[in-house]
Amino acid sequence: MLGSNQWEESMLDNTLAMFRNDSQTLTPDQGITLLDGWLQALQGDPNLDQLIGQLTELRIALQASSPDGSYIRQIMGSLADKAQALAEDVDSEGTWTGGLESLSKLLRSYGDRPAKN
Repeated sequence: MLGSNQWEESMLDNTLAMFRNDSQTLTPDQGITLLDGWLQALQGDPNLDQLIGQLTELRIALQASSPDGSYIRQIMGSLADKAQALAEDVDSEGTWTGGLESLSKLLRSYGDRPAKN
């Protein structure tokens, strides 16, 4: 279950901190570094294969020589939906759920911002 280990919780905290910093827009390279952390944190959990697949898709899209902004926004919207669903899952509890709710909102709003190269 997502949020069941300290590394996942640390990644959520770090991700929220990065997205909440309004004075900065993440570059594709910063996004890739963040995604690499998530992929490592989630590694080995077969229940999260679909989520890991989407994170990998987003990572590949950010690495493109000319990233497709609408495709990236689509993936981020889907990840926002997944974060929301995980937060609302009957097995979710504690501060983790509030963090996932926040992440869902931040992903949606961040996906609407212009990209920085």
